[in-house]
Amino acid sequence: MLYLGNKNLPLNLDTAKRIANRLKREVMLRGPFRVLTQRLYEAELAAHAKSLPRLADADMDLVDDLRKNGVIQRPLASLGIPGTDALFSAFETLVPELRALPVKDNNAPRLPISRLLELPEIYLFGLDSRLLDIVERYVGLPVHYHGADLRREVADGKATDVRQWHVDAEDHRMFKIIAYLNDVTEVGGPFEYMTRERTQRACRDLHYVSGFVTDERMEGVAPKTDWKMAIGPRYVGNIADTCAVFHRAKPPVKVDRYSVTFSWLSRKPMKTYASMPMPQAKYDELMNKLSPRQRACVPPRTPV
Repeated sequence: MLYLGNKNLPLNLDTAKRIANRLKREVMLRGPFRVLTQRLYEAELAAHAKSLPRLADADMDLVDDLRKNGVIQRPLASLGIPGTDALFSAFETLVPELRALPVKDNNAPRLPISRLLELPEIYLFGLDSRLLDIVERYVGLPVHYHGADLRREVADGKATDVRQWHVDAEDHRMFKIIAYLNDVTEVGGPFEYMTRERTQRACRDLHYVSGFVTDERMEGVAPKTDWKMAIGPRYVGNIADTCAVFHRAKPPVKVDRYSVTFSWLSRKPMKTYASMPMPQAKYDELMNKLSPRQRACVPPRTPV
């Protein structure tokens, strides 16, 4: 069964693209195409294996933990990425702006990428050379960096969009850092997930390929005792392969959640994945600050 999410969405261009991507994944992940897709993917991993960056022991431990568990939690500061203090200062500036945004019918308002790019330390954090080494070692292939998404989850208790259970289907592996910008407890919309092994069983029982799954349907194959909440203080990072685990933003009921998500994929993802929209001048300004390796990790710009 192919989950198509909200069937009442108008068939506009964005909806058509999402359906096309899901149909593509349906073909690639079922029947004889699944075997062929897996063989091609394994051949690409093998071909790139000798080119993977070497890591310090602590960084390799992080990669191994993520491979085993699918989700790990680390304070952002503990990663030792240069520019982290400047990153935190940028968040101190932007969170009040995010809090002031009107909600209207949107329970997950976000700041536009144009505003984030006015504080480049946010975007550049994800292009740190050591962090790129860690990501590439985990993904196993050359990576594209898809930037930062700063958003607020309004405490209305509604299980809509990514507040429902899903597995990201963009690629075989994905590396995300979902960092909290305020203290997050059980009632504040924590990142919620299941282990890699539990996810595999739930996918099998649901005949799942992609899309959203309601709490009621999920509870039919995976009891709530298997649902894990990643609660934590401000500036803790939930490092996750969201293509490997069922996860969601648990609907907040008492306190809004503020977070930033950094994302990386391989350069040949299963889903056609557009870069962040940028004006040409801003894109050129960004690229001029980067090394050749960093530039190679930035996808082509999406015109605005």
